[in-house]
Amino acid sequence: MTRYTAYGLEIDSELPLPWLPPGGNGTADVKIRLGRVPTALPDPLGKGWYFEATKDCFLFTVRDTARYLVDRGQRITIDRISDGSEDLLKTFLMGSGFGALMHQRGLLVMHASSVQTNLGAVLFVGPSGHGKSTLLAALVDRGFAMLADDVTAIDVETEAMPRAFASFPRMRLGAEAAKRIGYSVELLLRAQHSGKYLVPVENFCAEAQPVHAVYALDVHDSHAIKVETLGPHERFTIVGNNTYRYGFLEALGLRKMHFHAAARLAKAVQVRRISRPASPFLLGELVAELEVELGKPTALTHE
Repeated sequence: MTRYTAYGLEIDSELPLPWLPPGGNGTADVKIRLGRVPTALPDPLGKGWYFEATKDCFLFTVRDTARYLVDRGQRITIDRISDGSEDLLKTFLMGSGFGALMHQRGLLVMHASSVQTNLGAVLFVGPSGHGKSTLLAALVDRGFAMLADDVTAIDVETEAMPRAFASFPRMRLGAEAAKRIGYSVELLLRAQHSGKYLVPVENFCAEAQPVHAVYALDVHDSHAIKVETLGPHERFTIVGNNTYRYGFLEALGLRKMHFHAAARLAKAVQVRRISRPASPFLLGELVAELEVELGKPTALTHE
């Protein structure tokens, strides 16, 4: 057993997870075990093509790799199906596995990259290919501290502002994006199921941060960067539509909880749309515009 931390949780794991920061003392919030997992759940509330769920349990299968049972937001049991890729097994644990677990724990789980700024946490959402991870890498290169790549978990039940939790100091980048930021892909570990590369991040904020804003990344036909302030309905739509694995919520019977969490976040923080041309990317101009909006990174708390 090794103690790690991620998403504000103390994690005891039988499976080595060397990219996670070391945890502290005290009782573990989550336990990860290797063991037998059933092939099906009794009387599931909902199903997808690779998962099914009851009120307390979430079961999903990665073909030729493993079955994962996520239990009450407290335990993940992994049943290896074959001697397949260790990296793939861990990738789905930290993606779908922890996504389901954090849904069970009542967090608002966003399909978003996020950074720490002097104003608080800033999230970037948008469809795949719109540049969330590329923008995150560029901002980290400019001195902002990464909170999370791809999956950001938010506690909306705090008395003050909603808080975004730190994930772990790795990001996934395509070969072109990695080279654009200055990484040599030959030296990086390849994430097999996505064709992306796992990039270590030194400039990482390990502490939960109050959420300042959500930016929806968009692509348009203009040749300039455009920033728009959105009305209440569109703010809620953007938050709701960028939930991580929304089908998991439906299967777990958590849609009502999610509705209230999304509404609270959309009301509490700024939600804006920032659009760029499809080509060229204008990454430098996009970063410069965000530095005008958010200020340059100074006096930030990094790990």
